[in-house]
Amino acid sequence: MTIEQIALDFCTAVQADNEAGYQAMWSDDIVSMEPGDGPMAQIQGRDQLLEKHKWWNENAEMHDFSMEGPFVVGEQFAVNYSMDVTMMGERSQSSETAIYTVKDGRITEERFFYGS
Repeated sequence: MTIEQIALDFCTAVQADNEAGYQAMWSDDIVSMEPGDGPMAQIQGRDQLLEKHKWWNENAEMHDFSMEGPFVVGEQFAVNYSMDVTMMGERSQSSETAIYTVKDGRITEERFFYGS
């Protein structure tokens, strides 16, 4: 499967909120990085990423969500996300760009960059 097809399939699964679909694309030793120094700023492995997603699902109320992409170059693709979400009682709008690295047909790394 090409990187373009992997990126398209991933984005389709995310847009459809198909957790099993996009999680099947993760490598077992996937690394996830977020800005900052918090406990989830850098995690490694499928189990830790599943815990991160569980925390998000338990603490975030999504009002609106959109995405642009994927934008593919080499073994990476980028996706721009926009969200209207309530977290811990506070509603806010945010945007972020995610860069995904693919090796051997699996996503091995995701890095998030937040907009202002």
